[in-house]
Amino acid sequence: MAGAISRAALANRLGLNRSTILALATQLTAAGLVREEASGTTGRVGRPSLVVRPESGRWYVLAFDVAVDRLVAARVGLGGLVLERREAPRRRRHADLDEVVGVLAGFGRELVDAAPRSARCLGVGTSYCGLVRAADGMVLLAPNVGWTNLDFGPALSHRLGLGLPVAVGNEAHLGALAELERGAGIGHQNLVYPHGDAGVGGGIIVGGRLLGGDDGYGAELGHMIVNPFGGTLGDIYQGAAPQVRARVAASVLPVSRRVGLRTSMLRYDASLVGAAELAFSRVLAGPLDALDSTAQ
Repeated sequence: MAGAISRAALANRLGLNRSTILALATQLTAAGLVREEASGTTGRVGRPSLVVRPESGRWYVLAFDVAVDRLVAARVGLGGLVLERREAPRRRRHADLDEVVGVLAGFGRELVDAAPRSARCLGVGTSYCGLVRAADGMVLLAPNVGWTNLDFGPALSHRLGLGLPVAVGNEAHLGALAELERGAGIGHQNLVYPHGDAGVGGGIIVGGRLLGGDDGYGAELGHMIVNPFGGTLGDIYQGAAPQVRARVAASVLPVSRRVGLRTSMLRYDASLVGAAELAFSRVLAGPLDALDSTAQ
Protein backbone atom coordinates (compact mmCIF):
# COMPACT_ATOMS: atom_id res chain seq x y z
CA MET A 1 0.00 0.00 0.00
CA ALA A 2 3.01 2.32 0.23
CA GLY A 3 3.12 2.80 -3.55
CA ALA A 4 6.17 2.67 -5.81
CA ILE A 5 9.43 2.10 -3.95
CA SER A 6 12.97 1.15 -4.93
CA ARG A 7 14.37 -2.24 -4.06
CA ALA A 8 16.99 -0.59 -1.87
CA ALA A 9 14.40 1.44 0.05
CA LEU A 10 12.20 -1.64 0.39
CA ALA A 11 15.08 -3.65 1.84
CA ASN A 12 15.80 -0.89 4.33
CA ARG A 13 12.15 -0.53 5.30
CA LEU A 14 11.57 -4.25 5.85
CA GLY A 15 14.98 -4.98 7.33
CA LEU A 16 15.71 -7.68 4.74
CA ASN A 17 18.81 -8.34 2.64
CA ARG A 18 18.99 -7.71 -1.09
CA SER A 19 18.73 -11.34 -2.14
CA THR A 20 15.51 -11.77 -0.15
CA ILE A 21 14.04 -8.60 -1.66
CA LEU A 22 15.01 -9.83 -5.13
CA ALA A 23 13.22 -13.13 -4.50
CA LEU A 24 10.11 -11.37 -3.19
CA ALA A 25 10.02 -8.90 -6.09
CA THR A 26 10.38 -11.76 -8.57
CA GLN A 27 7.51 -13.64 -6.94
CA LEU A 28 5.26 -10.57 -6.88
CA THR A 29 6.07 -9.79 -10.51
CA ALA A 30 5.26 -13.36 -11.55
CA ALA A 31 1.91 -13.06 -9.76
CA GLY A 32 1.16 -9.87 -11.71
CA LEU A 33 0.94 -7.72 -8.58
CA VAL A 34 3.89 -5.45 -9.38
CA ARG A 35 6.24 -4.53 -12.19
CA GLU A 36 9.86 -3.48 -11.98
CA GLU A 37 11.31 -0.58 -13.92
CA ALA A 38 14.42 1.56 -13.99
CA SER A 39 14.45 4.41 -11.50
CA GLY A 40 16.32 6.81 -13.78
CA THR A 41 19.25 8.92 -12.65
CA THR A 42 19.83 9.07 -8.90
CA GLY A 43 22.98 11.16 -8.65
CA ARG A 44 24.76 8.24 -7.02
CA VAL A 45 27.66 6.14 -8.24
CA GLY A 46 26.78 2.65 -9.48
CA ARG A 47 23.76 0.95 -10.97
CA PRO A 48 20.45 2.54 -9.86
CA SER A 49 18.11 0.34 -7.86
CA LEU A 50 15.04 -0.92 -9.71
CA VAL A 51 11.69 0.52 -8.66
CA VAL A 52 8.95 -1.90 -7.63
CA ARG A 53 5.65 -0.39 -8.80
CA PRO A 54 2.24 -1.86 -7.85
CA GLU A 55 -0.13 -2.77 -10.69
CA SER A 56 -2.80 -0.35 -9.45
CA GLY A 57 -4.94 -0.62 -12.55
CA ARG A 58 -5.12 -4.40 -12.47
CA TRP A 59 -5.77 -5.14 -8.79
CA TYR A 60 -8.05 -3.15 -6.52
CA VAL A 61 -10.28 -3.31 -3.46
CA LEU A 62 -13.54 -1.62 -2.57
CA ALA A 63 -13.19 0.69 0.43
CA PHE A 64 -16.13 2.14 2.34
CA ASP A 65 -16.34 4.73 5.10
CA VAL A 66 -19.44 5.02 7.28
CA ALA A 67 -18.90 8.41 8.91
CA VAL A 68 -21.23 10.35 11.17
CA ASP A 69 -22.59 12.54 8.39
CA ARG A 70 -21.62 10.84 5.13
CA LEU A 71 -21.20 7.54 3.30
CA VAL A 72 -18.13 7.17 1.09
CA ALA A 73 -17.12 4.43 -1.32
CA ALA A 74 -13.99 4.13 -3.44
CA ARG A 75 -12.17 1.80 -5.77
CA VAL A 76 -8.59 1.79 -4.50
CA GLY A 77 -5.78 0.28 -6.54
CA LEU A 78 -2.90 -1.74 -5.13
CA GLY A 79 -0.44 0.84 -3.82
CA GLY A 80 -3.14 3.05 -2.32
CA LEU A 81 -4.19 4.98 -5.44
CA VAL A 82 -7.85 6.08 -5.23
CA LEU A 83 -9.11 5.34 -8.74
CA GLU A 84 -12.74 6.38 -8.37
CA ARG A 85 -15.09 7.38 -5.56
CA ARG A 86 -18.71 8.02 -4.61
CA GLU A 87 -20.13 9.98 -1.68
CA ALA A 88 -23.56 10.71 -0.20
CA PRO A 89 -24.76 12.57 2.93
CA ARG A 90 -26.14 10.54 5.82
CA ARG A 91 -28.52 11.28 8.65
CA ARG A 92 -26.59 11.83 11.86
CA ARG A 93 -28.82 9.79 14.16
CA HIS A 94 -30.63 6.44 14.09
CA ALA A 95 -29.62 5.34 10.61
CA ASP A 96 -31.37 2.25 9.28
CA LEU A 97 -29.02 -0.69 8.62
CA ASP A 98 -30.77 -1.66 5.38
CA GLU A 99 -30.63 1.93 4.15
CA VAL A 100 -26.91 2.32 4.83
CA VAL A 101 -26.06 -1.09 3.38
CA GLY A 102 -28.22 -0.38 0.33
CA VAL A 103 -26.45 2.89 -0.47
CA LEU A 104 -22.98 1.39 -0.01
CA ALA A 105 -23.80 -1.73 -2.02
CA GLY A 106 -25.15 0.41 -4.84
CA PHE A 107 -21.98 2.48 -4.87
CA GLY A 108 -19.88 -0.68 -4.79
CA ARG A 109 -21.61 -2.25 -7.77
CA GLU A 110 -21.24 1.02 -9.72
CA LEU A 111 -17.51 1.08 -9.02
CA VAL A 112 -17.06 -2.56 -10.03
CA ASP A 113 -19.04 -2.02 -13.24
CA ALA A 114 -16.95 1.05 -14.09
CA ALA A 115 -13.64 -0.79 -13.66
CA PRO A 116 -11.80 -2.11 -16.73
CA ARG A 117 -12.74 -5.67 -17.65
CA SER A 118 -9.20 -6.84 -16.96
CA ALA A 119 -9.21 -5.40 -13.42
CA ARG A 120 -9.89 -7.71 -10.48
CA CYS A 121 -11.44 -6.89 -7.11
CA LEU A 122 -9.42 -8.55 -4.36
CA GLY A 123 -11.47 -7.66 -1.30
CA VAL A 124 -13.66 -5.21 0.58
CA GLY A 125 -12.87 -3.11 3.65
CA THR A 126 -15.05 -0.75 5.65
CA SER A 127 -14.31 1.95 8.18
CA TYR A 128 -17.01 2.47 10.79
CA CYS A 129 -17.67 5.25 13.32
CA GLY A 130 -18.19 3.08 16.38
CA LEU A 131 -16.87 0.25 18.53
CA VAL A 132 -15.91 -2.64 16.26
CA ARG A 133 -14.99 -6.03 17.73
CA ALA A 134 -11.64 -7.07 16.27
CA ALA A 135 -12.36 -10.80 16.20
CA ASP A 136 -15.32 -10.71 13.80
CA GLY A 137 -16.01 -7.09 12.83
CA MET A 138 -19.23 -6.94 14.86
CA VAL A 139 -20.43 -3.36 15.46
CA LEU A 140 -20.85 -3.44 19.22
CA LEU A 141 -21.92 0.15 19.74
CA ALA A 142 -22.33 3.21 17.53
CA PRO A 143 -23.98 5.96 19.61
CA ASN A 144 -23.85 8.50 16.78
CA VAL A 145 -25.69 6.12 14.45
CA GLY A 146 -27.93 4.25 16.86
CA TRP A 147 -26.59 0.74 16.17
CA THR A 148 -25.92 -1.94 18.77
CA ASN A 149 -24.61 -5.49 18.19
CA LEU A 150 -25.06 -5.56 14.41
CA ASP A 151 -23.33 -7.85 11.88
CA PHE A 152 -22.65 -4.99 9.49
CA GLY A 153 -19.94 -6.75 7.47
CA PRO A 154 -21.97 -9.86 6.52
CA ALA A 155 -24.99 -7.69 5.67
CA LEU A 156 -22.93 -5.54 3.29
CA SER A 157 -21.23 -8.59 1.78
CA HIS A 158 -24.62 -10.15 1.02
CA ARG A 159 -25.98 -7.00 -0.63
CA LEU A 160 -22.83 -6.49 -2.71
CA GLY A 161 -23.15 -9.99 -4.14
CA LEU A 162 -19.45 -10.31 -5.01
CA GLY A 163 -18.82 -13.40 -2.95
CA LEU A 164 -16.21 -11.52 -0.91
CA PRO A 165 -16.18 -11.03 2.87
CA VAL A 166 -16.19 -7.47 4.19
CA ALA A 167 -13.51 -6.56 6.73
CA VAL A 168 -14.70 -3.93 9.22
CA GLY A 169 -12.56 -1.67 11.41
CA ASN A 170 -12.92 1.37 13.65
CA GLU A 171 -12.48 4.64 11.76
CA ALA A 172 -9.87 6.13 14.11
CA HIS A 173 -7.83 2.92 14.25
CA LEU A 174 -7.79 2.68 10.46
CA GLY A 175 -7.03 6.39 10.15
CA ALA A 176 -4.01 5.99 12.43
CA LEU A 177 -2.67 3.10 10.35
CA ALA A 178 -3.21 5.06 7.13
CA GLU A 179 -1.37 8.11 8.47
CA LEU A 180 1.48 5.85 9.61
CA GLU A 181 1.93 4.31 6.17
CA ARG A 182 0.94 7.13 3.83
CA GLY A 183 0.53 10.37 5.76
CA ALA A 184 1.92 12.42 8.62
CA GLY A 185 3.37 9.38 10.37
CA ILE A 186 5.71 8.22 7.60
CA GLY A 187 9.09 7.41 9.08
CA HIS A 188 7.79 7.09 12.64
CA GLN A 189 7.08 4.02 14.75
CA ASN A 190 5.02 5.69 17.49
CA LEU A 191 1.98 7.81 16.82
CA VAL A 192 -1.16 9.09 18.55
CA TYR A 193 -4.02 9.92 16.19
CA PRO A 194 -6.94 11.81 17.80
CA HIS A 195 -10.04 11.79 15.61
CA GLY A 196 -12.88 14.26 16.20
CA ASP A 197 -16.15 14.29 14.30
CA ALA A 198 -19.44 14.24 16.19
CA GLY A 199 -17.53 12.45 18.95
CA VAL A 200 -13.90 11.84 19.84
CA GLY A 201 -11.96 8.70 19.00
CA GLY A 202 -8.35 7.81 18.56
CA GLY A 203 -5.75 5.39 17.34
CA ILE A 204 -2.41 4.69 19.02
CA ILE A 205 0.57 3.16 17.23
CA VAL A 206 3.40 1.72 19.35
CA GLY A 207 6.46 0.24 17.70
CA GLY A 208 4.75 0.34 14.32
CA ARG A 209 1.75 -1.67 15.52
CA LEU A 210 -1.78 -0.62 16.42
CA LEU A 211 -2.55 -0.68 20.14
CA GLY A 212 -5.94 -2.29 19.75
CA GLY A 213 -6.73 -3.06 23.38
CA ASP A 214 -9.10 -5.77 24.58
CA ASP A 215 -11.31 -6.93 21.70
CA GLY A 216 -10.19 -3.95 19.59
CA TYR A 217 -11.73 -1.19 21.71
CA GLY A 218 -8.50 0.59 22.61
CA ALA A 219 -7.86 4.36 22.44
CA GLU A 220 -11.49 5.43 22.76
CA LEU A 221 -10.49 8.93 23.81
CA GLY A 222 -14.09 10.12 24.01
CA HIS A 223 -14.67 7.83 27.00
CA MET A 224 -11.72 9.13 29.02
CA ILE A 225 -12.68 10.92 32.24
CA VAL A 226 -10.99 14.33 32.10
CA ASN A 227 -12.99 15.90 34.94
CA PRO A 228 -14.62 13.72 37.62
CA PHE A 229 -17.31 16.37 38.05
CA GLY A 230 -17.74 17.32 34.40
CA GLY A 231 -17.84 14.12 32.38
CA THR A 232 -15.79 12.67 29.56
CA LEU A 233 -13.72 14.23 26.81
CA GLY A 234 -16.49 13.27 24.38
CA ASP A 235 -19.09 15.15 26.43
CA ILE A 236 -16.94 18.27 26.47
CA TYR A 237 -16.21 18.00 22.74
CA GLN A 238 -19.87 17.65 21.78
CA GLY A 239 -20.95 20.47 24.06
CA ALA A 240 -18.31 22.97 23.06
CA ALA A 241 -16.71 21.86 19.80
CA PRO A 242 -16.06 25.38 18.39
CA GLN A 243 -14.47 26.49 21.66
CA VAL A 244 -12.31 23.36 21.80
CA ARG A 245 -11.07 23.90 18.25
CA ALA A 246 -10.31 27.56 18.96
CA ARG A 247 -8.40 26.67 22.11
CA VAL A 248 -6.37 24.03 20.27
CA ALA A 249 -5.55 26.48 17.49
CA ALA A 250 -4.47 29.16 19.96
CA SER A 251 -2.45 27.08 22.40
CA VAL A 252 -1.35 23.83 20.81
CA LEU A 253 -0.60 24.49 17.17
CA PRO A 254 2.05 27.22 17.76
CA VAL A 255 4.22 24.72 19.67
CA SER A 256 3.56 21.80 17.33
CA ARG A 257 7.11 21.77 16.00
CA ARG A 258 8.54 21.25 19.46
CA VAL A 259 6.16 18.49 20.56
CA GLY A 260 5.98 16.70 17.22
CA LEU A 261 2.33 17.53 16.51
CA ARG A 262 1.48 17.24 12.84
CA THR A 263 -1.64 17.94 10.84
CA SER A 264 -3.22 14.93 9.17
CA MET A 265 -2.05 14.66 5.56
CA LEU A 266 -4.89 12.37 4.48
CA ARG A 267 -7.54 14.41 6.32
CA TYR A 268 -11.07 13.10 5.68
CA ASP A 269 -9.74 10.25 3.52
CA ALA A 270 -7.61 8.74 6.30
CA SER A 271 -10.28 6.26 7.38
CA LEU A 272 -11.12 5.39 3.77
CA VAL A 273 -7.47 4.69 2.93
CA GLY A 274 -7.22 2.68 6.14
CA ALA A 275 -10.21 0.59 5.07
CA ALA A 276 -8.46 -0.16 1.76
CA GLU A 277 -5.30 -1.18 3.62
CA LEU A 278 -7.39 -3.47 5.84
CA ALA A 279 -8.87 -5.19 2.78
CA PHE A 280 -5.49 -5.59 1.06
CA SER A 281 -3.83 -6.91 4.22
CA ARG A 282 -6.46 -9.63 4.65
CA VAL A 283 -6.03 -10.83 1.07
CA LEU A 284 -2.27 -10.53 0.68
CA ALA A 285 -1.65 -12.35 3.96
CA GLY A 286 -2.50 -15.58 2.12
CA PRO A 287 -0.64 -17.42 -0.65
CA LEU A 288 -0.20 -15.43 -3.86
CA ASP A 289 -1.30 -18.31 -6.07
CA ALA A 290 -4.75 -18.12 -4.47
CA LEU A 291 -5.44 -14.58 -5.72
CA ASP A 292 -7.08 -15.62 -8.97
CA SER A 293 -9.52 -17.87 -7.13
CA THR A 294 -10.49 -15.21 -4.57
CA ALA A 295 -10.63 -12.13 -6.83
CA GLN A 296 -13.85 -11.02 -8.52
